[in-house]
Amino acid sequence: MNKKKALVVLRDVAIIGLVVLGISAWQTRHMLSSDGNTSVENQVLVSLSGHTSSIAQPGKRTLVYFFAPWCNICKLSINNLDYLSSDDLHVVRVALDYRNKNEVENFVLQNEVTGEVLLGTDTLKDKFQIQGYPSYYLLDRESKVVARSFGYSTALGLKLTNYLNSN
Repeated sequence: MNKKKALVVLRDVAIIGLVVLGISAWQTRHMLSSDGNTSVENQVLVSLSGHTSSIAQPGKRTLVYFFAPWCNICKLSINNLDYLSSDDLHVVRVALDYRNKNEVENFVLQNEVTGEVLLGTDTLKDKFQIQGYPSYYLLDRESKVVARSFGYSTALGLKLTNYLNSN
């Protein structure tokens, strides 16, 4: 490839990258700030199995994945969470906007979800400023928001976000 063609390819990749960043910034504009200064109050929710569980674990980073059982993008993305290491990261799946517990159970069965699923509330949805699904928040060890995302995220994208915010 000659130098001129290489510059054209590089320019096109840069433009595509800027468009993707712009779309991401627009989609997350109403979410909680990810500047590391926004703390979220830990919530205790009921799981599908009937146990109570905290969203965050003290001293451990947490990825909170909010989904709705009717969301087609959620069906495609929820199993990408399985590729994250549970040793250094607590991963929480929280169902919102469901009609009843059976709807969430059917979603979990149909999509072969392996991790624990918590049943969220409208109050929790408001506290996390959830506008659509799936929505992700990465919390540091002090439950401060350090990253956020909206829409489909690949397993590689989730691993990269986790790695970049692992300090």
